[in-house]
Parts: sequence; C-alpha cells; structure tokens
Amino acid sequence: MTDAAAGRHAPPVRRTAVVTGAASGLGQVMAEHLAATGHDVAVCDVVPCTETAERVRAHGRRAATAIADVSSPEDVAAFAATGHEELGPVGVLVNNVGVSPYRPFLEIGLDEWRSVMRVNLDGLLLVTQAFLPDMVDAGAGRVVCMTSSVVWDPQSTEMTHYATSKAGVWGFTRSLAGEVGRHGVTVNCIAPGLVRTPLLQERVPPERWAATASRQAVPRTLEPADLLVALDYLLSDAASAVTGTTVPVNGGRVWL
Repeated sequence: MTDAAAGRHAPPVRRTAVVTGAASGLGQVMAEHLAATGHDVAVCDVVPCTETAERVRAHGRRAATAIADVSSPEDVAAFAATGHEELGPVGVLVNNVGVSPYRPFLEIGLDEWRSVMRVNLDGLLLVTQAFLPDMVDAGAGRVVCMTSSVVWDPQSTEMTHYATSKAGVWGFTRSLAGEVGRHGVTVNCIAPGLVRTPLLQERVPPERWAATASRQAVPRTLEPADLLVALDYLLSDAASAVTGTTVPVNGGRVWL
C-alpha cells in the first residue's frame, strides 16, 4: 500500500503530542516513545513530570509540563495554555490518566465512586475538548484513549467503579469517532491487561501476576513496552481509516 493510498491524501498529522498522567508508568513510557519517534510532547500529572520531560528532551524534542488534575476545568485550561504556548497546535492526544482503587462493591462509597468517574471520565471530556480543536482545524489528528481489559473480564474483582468508568471510555471513543471522522481525526482505544508498572508492582501481590499470566494465550507478564506497537499503529498514516475501535494488549486473555 502506498502512503498516498493509506492516507487518502489527508493532511499530515502534526508531530506534537499530549500525554496525560505522564509522571511515571505507562504515561511516561508513551511520552518518551513519542519523543523517540519524532514528537514534541506536552505532559501533565498531579505531581511534577520533571523526569518525563528530561527523557523527552534527551531525544532532542521539546517538552512542556504542568501539574494538573484533569477533572479540574481550571487546571486543564492552564495545561492547554502552557502546551499551546510552548509547543503550538497538537496533532496527537493520548488520554492515559486514570485512577483504579480496589474496593469490594458493597464497600464503595458514593464519594469514591464519584472520584473515579471525575478523573476517568470528566477528565476525558475536558482534556479532549481542550486539544481536539487543533486537530479539527488541521484536518488531521489522532486521539488514543486508555480503556482496560477489566471491562470484559469477570475475574477482575473489587474494581466495579473502575471497570464502569473504563466501559465509559470505550463508549466515549466510539461515539466521538463517529462525530470527528469527517475532519480527518481518528479516535481509538488501547485496552491493556495487567501491565508491570511501578505502581502496580507495589499494589499487586506476586501470586496475582502469575495467575493472570496463566490466563493469557501468551503466558507472560506484560510490560509497558508491549503497548507501544499498538500506539504506533493507531498514530500511523496506515491507520487513517481505523477509528472507533479498541486494540486489546492483554496477551490474549482467556478464562479458565
């Protein structure tokens, strides 16, 4: 397939990216990878993204950072202003940030429920509304949202609020894809399985890592780098007609 055929002569996607929740873990890995593949990157988190910015700049790319709660309209507006001032219009948005507390269903309080929904869904709305106009104006763009394999895994217990929010991410993605496709913007999800990040390494007991791997067609623990091939594809010209879909990166999780 030629580049022209793949892209249908669409304008190029700008090489400026935004990654939320990028101080560590998957967000940091994706931000650094985007820099390594030629993107300037704006990153935010509720703690400083100093190390992530250093990794971006180590690849010769520009970085913009902000401390921001994505569920706060004021924080998101300030982050968007910083990103636009320092890097210019955005072509790629990775909605990575999310919270995932463990709690038995009958013990989930309304405050905790609302907190999960605010970050995982309100944040999705606010950040996407802040940067999507850049892509619509350019006639090209890529939005990638992080959902989760727990949405369809009945063995992922004590995560009802998290799974509900991530199902909402899936619905958001499908609906928005139908609205902005005519502007040359694609919207897709990546659905990780249990990935070895520093946070999850602390929270998840060793026996759960082994049990989860045993339920995968590829029976090994997943690493953050496993998601990067899916990210590259969804951002590529070859995927210009792929939208509203979810790419599971979960080792082919099965139920035994």
